[in-house]
Amino acid sequence: MEAVKLDVARVPQTQAPPKAPVESARSVPQEPSSPDPRQAEATIRALQENFRESVEAANERLAEAGQQIDISIDKATNTVVVQVRDRESGETIRQIPPEEALQVTRNIDRLTGILVDRKV
Repeated sequence: MEAVKLDVARVPQTQAPPKAPVESARSVPQEPSSPDPRQAEATIRALQENFRESVEAANERLAEAGQQIDISIDKATNTVVVQVRDRESGETIRQIPPEEALQVTRNIDRLTGILVDRKV
């Protein structure tokens, strides 16, 4: 895999965000409000729907080339895996991250577990 370098000199400079007003010494810090579970669930549902629609739109565009996108989660590494497959043969054309990278992650996790077990 080829590393991508970012030339910082070519990145446009942005203005610093405005400074927040200084609080008076008499102000009392407020407790952060706890998130509303109903609002969190609604947000999650909206994100899931948006994601589903995006995958469907991508699959419609790829159907013209006889391909489809499959998205799954590798249970051993808890990593999202995206595969581009041939619709007719089912052959994987491209996978991100590649299977080799997933295997390395699984091995590192396994070896970390062995090292921790031996140190305890």
